[in-house]
Amino acid sequence: MPLPLFPANNWWNLDISSAPVDSNSTNFITFIGTNQQLHPDFGGNDGEGGVYGFPYIIVNGTQPKKIVDFVEFPAQSDGVGQAFYPIPDEAITLPGWVEGGQPGNQEPGGDRHILIVDSTNNHLYELYHSFHNGTNWEAGSGAFFNMNTNNRRPETWTSADASGMAILPGLVRYDEVSGPDEIRHAFRITVQSTNGHIWPASHTAGSTNGALPMGARLRLKPEKNISGYPASIQKIFRAMKKYGLIVADNGTSIYVSGGYDTNWDNDILNPAFHSLKASDFQVIQLGWKPTVTLLLSLPDTMGAGDATAATLTAYDQNYNAATGYRGTVHFTSTDGSATLPVDYTFTAGDAGVHTFPAGFTLRTTGSQIVTFTDTLVPTITGSDGVAVGPATPTSFTATPSGTTTINLAWSSSAGATNYEIARRCTSAGFVTHATTSGTSLPDTVPAGSACVYKVRALDAFSRFSPYSAPDSATTFVFTNDPLTVQVTTIKFAHVNEIQQAINALRATAGLGAMSFTVPVPAIGTRPRAVHIHELRAALGAARSALGLSAVAFTDPSLNVGQIVKAAHLQELRTALK
Repeated sequence: MPLPLFPANNWWNLDISSAPVDSNSTNFITFIGTNQQLHPDFGGNDGEGGVYGFPYIIVNGTQPKKIVDFVEFPAQSDGVGQAFYPIPDEAITLPGWVEGGQPGNQEPGGDRHILIVDSTNNHLYELYHSFHNGTNWEAGSGAFFNMNTNNRRPETWTSADASGMAILPGLVRYDEVSGPDEIRHAFRITVQSTNGHIWPASHTAGSTNGALPMGARLRLKPEKNISGYPASIQKIFRAMKKYGLIVADNGTSIYVSGGYDTNWDNDILNPAFHSLKASDFQVIQLGWKPTVTLLLSLPDTMGAGDATAATLTAYDQNYNAATGYRGTVHFTSTDGSATLPVDYTFTAGDAGVHTFPAGFTLRTTGSQIVTFTDTLVPTITGSDGVAVGPATPTSFTATPSGTTTINLAWSSSAGATNYEIARRCTSAGFVTHATTSGTSLPDTVPAGSACVYKVRALDAFSRFSPYSAPDSATTFVFTNDPLTVQVTTIKFAHVNEIQQAINALRATAGLGAMSFTVPVPAIGTRPRAVHIHELRAALGAARSALGLSAVAFTDPSLNVGQIVKAAHLQELRTALK
C-alpha cells in the first residue's frame, strides 16, 4: 500500500510535535479520566469467528464496482444509485473481510465497516453498517476519498466514521510497525462523549459539555520515557509524540484503532498500552494547523550515492502554493552520510516553489527520512521517506552482435547482489526480462529487431536502485559497414536500410512509420540533404519517446544542395546500432 496515505501535508500526516497545547487541555484530560488506560483496539482472531481491529481490502482499478443502497445517511453518502464501490464478491460469504469478522451476508450487529483501497488510482472507499441482503449491498453511509488530494468532506457531512474523516489512514497497521520505516501519521481514537467538531473533522455526533470535539488531537507528552518498551511499541509511541491521536468516533475512551492482522501479539500490545494513562497525554490547541506546510518531491527510491534533484513546495492553509512564503528551510536526514542542500531562504521569484538540482545524495542503504524545517517557525516542518538501495548502475550499453544477439553490459554497483534487466521490444512498454548476478548479459532476439533496455541493482534485502539510463540496439544488417569516407560510394540503398531500422525503433516506441515527403531518387543514385533531415527527425522522435538521449549530428543544418557524406549516414547507423 502506498505511503503516506494522502499527501504528506494532509492532517493525518502533520508533525504536531511543536504545536501549542490547548489552554483547556488539563480539563479535557480530567473529563476523560486521568487514570483512563490507553487500549489497543486491534489484534487477530478472537477465537469465536470474530476479529479484532479493522480489516482492509486492497484491489486494483479493474475491480468491478457495485451499487450500495444507503439506508441511514443517503444524503451524506457518495455514489448513491451508482455502481461505485469496488467490493469483491468474497466479502459476501467469507469471514474477515468486514469489520467484526462475520461475512457480509450475516448481520450480527456492530459497526460493520468495509474499507477498500484501489491501489491503481490511490482511491479509498469506506462503508458503515454494511450488509449484503442476498441481492445487493446495503450500508448506513459511504464515503469516497481521493488520496492524491487533501479534499475534505463537505462541512456537516459524516463519512463511514462519525467525524467525517477517513478511517484507514488513522489505523495502527502491522506492516508499518514491523517494517523498517518510522510510522509517519496520526492514529484514530475514540472517546466516550464528544462535543461538536473542529477541523479536520466535518461532522458532529455529540454535544456533551466538557468533552472533546470530533477532530481534536491528543499528543503523548514529549517528556514521557518510552525507552523501556519493546522496539515495536517504541515505534508506535514515537508516532504518538510526533503525529498524535485524532478523535474520530464515540466509543470507549482512548481506544486506539488498528488493522486486523493475525501477526499482532496482544500479550505485548495490551500491557504496553495499558501502562499509559490519559494523564500521559496533552490536547493540542483545538483546530490548530500550521500556517504553511512543506512538501518535498524526492523519489520513493534512490540509489546510494546518486545525486537527485527535488522540489520543495510551500502550501498555505488552503493547500494552495504559498507564494508569499519567505522562510529559511534547514534540512536534516536519518542518513548521517547524506549530502543535503544548505539552508535555503525562499525568494519572491520562487513563488513558493524551489528546485534543488542534484541537491540530495543519500549514501546509507535502507529506509531513510529527509526532514525540512523552518529555522524560525518549528511548526512549519515536514519529512519525506526514501528507500535507499544500491547505487544506480552506470555505463550501461546495448550492443548488437550478429543478426540475433544483443550484448548488454554495465558497471558494478557497490552493495548489489543482483541486477534486473528490463526490456522493451514492442510498443507495449518495458517488462522485466532477466536477472543476473553479473554485469553483462547476452540477449537473443529475432533478426530485424529494435529493442531498448535498462538495468537496476538489487541488494540482499531486495532493495533496488533506480533504473539506469536506457540504451537501444537493433539487429539490422547494413551493407558496406562501416561506410568509409572517400572509399564507399553513397547510394540511396543505404538510406532505405536506415529507414527500415528507424521504423522498427518507431514501432517499439508506438509511433507510426516514417516515409519521405520528397521524391525518392532512383536506386543507385545519391541521397539528398532533405532525406537526411527527415531521417534525423524520425529517429529523434523515436528516441525521445523511448527516453533515449538526443543525438548530436555533424552538419546539423545540412543545406539544400550540400553533398551528403558517408559520415552523415554512418552517424545515423551508430545511433541505431
